[in-house]
Amino acid sequence: MTRTALVFRHMSDDTGGCFPALLRDRGFDVSFLDWHNGETPDNMSGIDLVVVLGGAQQVWEEDEHAWLSAEKTVIRDWVETRAKPYIGLCLGHQLLATALGGDVGYGGTTEVGVCTVAFDDTAPVKGSQTVTQWHSAEVKQAPGAALVHGSSDLCAIQMMTVGTHAYSTQFHHEWDAATVRGWAPSWQTEMNKTGKSEDAYTNFVGHVEEAQPQLTSLTRNLFDNFMTTQGW
Repeated sequence: MTRTALVFRHMSDDTGGCFPALLRDRGFDVSFLDWHNGETPDNMSGIDLVVVLGGAQQVWEEDEHAWLSAEKTVIRDWVETRAKPYIGLCLGHQLLATALGGDVGYGGTTEVGVCTVAFDDTAPVKGSQTVTQWHSAEVKQAPGAALVHGSSDLCAIQMMTVGTHAYSTQFHHEWDAATVRGWAPSWQTEMNKTGKSEDAYTNFVGHVEEAQPQLTSLTRNLFDNFMTTQGW
């Protein structure tokens, strides 16, 4: 039986990194829904999994991006009411937190690059793990329904789970070397601005390539654990 994964996207040039391929390898039919282009889900009844990607928007910018409110409502219904499978990445992590009553705000500093996250003993992965990051906001308070499983020096809530059907991460474990090498020029320029260096993007690609074995291991461990937990 073919399962269906609906990927919520907030930037048209976001490919979803390695996740579409991982999902298709598991037999999923994968489609994208572009909230930023005015798309909304007509019927969620045929969807098995929702994956929510990152984005340049902030979760509180509903005046600038009115669709954020509707997306949070859909996420709340999906995760809290229906208890259906959900994976959130960066903005998708923050949207899950706010949709369920948590709090998101700017962090003390932008966390960007190849970094380290420490996971607790109840997480699907254990100990210190290498991850990729790019965010200026963070979850300040997790919702009551969520458990926190990971933290970094700059961000206390790097991973959350809700029951056994939903997890989200502040870090981008959908990114691999092929993904970041293929970034749109606007993304490359923005990373140079964030890193305050004309070499920031080039250096980031090099660091991702060096760390690829660890990044791949983390991605597969989280992804495979979640699929197994769902009985897939």
